Parts: sequence; C-alpha cells; structure tokens
Amino acid sequence: MANNLIKKKLQGKVVIVTGGASGIGETIARVLADHGARAVVIADIQSEKGRAVAESIGQQRCSYVHCDVADEEQVAAMVEWTATTYGGLDIMFSNAGTVSSLPQTILDLNMSEYDRVMRVNARGMAVCVKQAAWIEFCNLVERSTSSVPGFLCR
Repeated sequence: MANNLIKKKLQGKVVIVTGGASGIGETIARVLADHGARAVVIADIQSEKGRAVAESIGQQRCSYVHCDVADEEQVAAMVEWTATTYGGLDIMFSNAGTVSSLPQTILDLNMSEYDRVMRVNARGMAVCVKQAAWIEFCNLVERSTSSVPGFLCR
C-alpha cells in the first residue's frame, strides 16, 4: 500500500538528482524512476558514471547532464535544460557532496581544501535550491496577471 502511495505521488514528476552518478544519489535516482517519476535528470561531474546510470535506468526516462553544483552558471543551465526538455521541474534532490581527501586536524586544517568542500556541500546546495525556486516562481507567474513578476522571469 505504501508503494502505491509513493508511486501515485511521483507519477509524472520531473526530478533532478545532483550527485546522482554514484552512491546515495544513484540509488535515489533509481528509486524515483522505479516509483513513477516521468523523468529523472542525473546532474553530476562524473560523466562516465552518470551516462552509465542514465542508460541503465532507460534513456526514455533518465538523462545525464554534466554539472558542477558549485558553479551557479552550470546549475542554472542544467535546471533550464531540464525545464525546457521535460516541460518543468517538480523535485530538486540536492544530494551532491564531497569530502576532503587530506588527512588533517583542526590544527593543520588546509583552508583551500576546506573552501573546496564547502563550495560543493554548502554553496552548491544553496545554488540548486535558488535555481529550482526560479523555475517554480516563473511557473506561478505564467498564471499571473501582474507584469512585474513576469518581467523578472524573462
């Protein structure tokens, strides 16, 4: 019964999964596709893995887009591509993340490495939410008679 409820809620939805080429993101992408999502877009920097996952899910229901979530222009382009290709965006699953590969303590913390990790883990998530919110905002504006919000979405 729970599976039917999940399928009903996901039926026809367009979803972006950042970090969807491996790990938790890959599993989430597969579960969303299996439970009725109309389209799953895997956004990741791991091109080979991302394409392989999209192909294994099925190219009619899953696409791969190379995207570094720390780069706002790449995220904006990926979100716009998704909305244009699939007619909108219903769910942004911000999953991309990274860890430091350097063995360090707070006493010898490499701040460049710290900044790199935070650009992906914190800033990247905020960028994804911001860009997805613009799609939702502009979808609402299309049904509005106000000209000011309409100007913002063009």
